[in-house]
Amino acid sequence: MHRECKINVHENNDLATIEVLGDLTASSEKAIGAAYQKACGYNAKNILLKFDGKSRINSAGIAIVINMVIESQEKGCKVFIAGVSKHFRKIFELVGLTKYTTIVDSEEEVRKL
Repeated sequence: MHRECKINVHENNDLATIEVLGDLTASSEKAIGAAYQKACGYNAKNILLKFDGKSRINSAGIAIVINMVIESQEKGCKVFIAGVSKHFRKIFELVGLTKYTTIVDSEEEVRKL
């Protein structure tokens, strides 16, 4: 069953967090794009893409994440990903995303890096 994607953005001490609640699919592209632009507006050095742990991500959602990481690198910003299942960690490894981003267990882990 598809869960509608809801997105929240907040910033705290050089870390902009984009919380993804629900499934990341092509229909989420506008909302995630707006959230990403808002996060960039904070001029944070790091962005955390934080999923709710139950999120599903289809191929269009993976493409959205890849594009976000590429654009962030061009802006000199590092992207971290949290809240993804072991299955999606493996998929992100297979598509090479882990070469350009770091998958963490929590927001606290990013703050310690």
